[in-house]
Amino acid sequence: MDVIALNIFADVPVVTKCWTIGCITVLILTSLNLIDPAKLIYSYDLVFKKGQYHRILLSVFNYGTLTWATIGNILVSANHLSYLESSYNERRRFMWLITLLLTLIITMTRYVLPMSSLGMILHENLVNFHFKKHADEMNGGAVGGFIIATPLLPYLMYFNMYFSQGLSLLEISINFLPAHLVYYLDDIVGKLYDIDLMKPPYDMWLSFQNWRLNDNTTSEHNGNNAEGIN
Repeated sequence: MDVIALNIFADVPVVTKCWTIGCITVLILTSLNLIDPAKLIYSYDLVFKKGQYHRILLSVFNYGTLTWATIGNILVSANHLSYLESSYNERRRFMWLITLLLTLIITMTRYVLPMSSLGMILHENLVNFHFKKHADEMNGGAVGGFIIATPLLPYLMYFNMYFSQGLSLLEISINFLPAHLVYYLDDIVGKLYDIDLMKPPYDMWLSFQNWRLNDNTTSEHNGNNAEGIN
């Protein structure tokens, strides 16, 4: 059984594997009282006004207390993230997407207190981004006997959160608004101006270096041609 579990875990992509290990580690350390559960609570003021930056990292890996339900949520989320990560040919692009989404989420927490951990909100946004990006490839789901387009399924949950739990639109929007902003910047602005906004900084740097090299080579070539004419 252990061998089977190890083989399954070995097939999990690197980023998802690190996230899963982080969630399980925080879960165990919290249950053993080696980490104060209060330190898992994220607050913009505590982080940026009191310098408690560790709360960001702990909140990313926070999925609740040690229960079978929590373990199930982590496994389901890991399955989603594994699928999302595998859809990217370059791991750097997936990491850059996570960085952009997390930055927007943290920015929004300045104006609204998140109702769940940063990790859960990030997962929601990753799923929403994937739904938007691959909407044409997905089949609809059945809800109450009706066929609903897959990209619309999360909004049924948000609809329920608004009317049943009494959450404000701003509190709910943190689960999908960052994903929509990144998607529209990438899909619409990128296509309009032929700019790859999802290109990681390292790849941008390489492109800039190649441009400089080609520019210098062209300048030298033109200079040699001018000397030859003279």
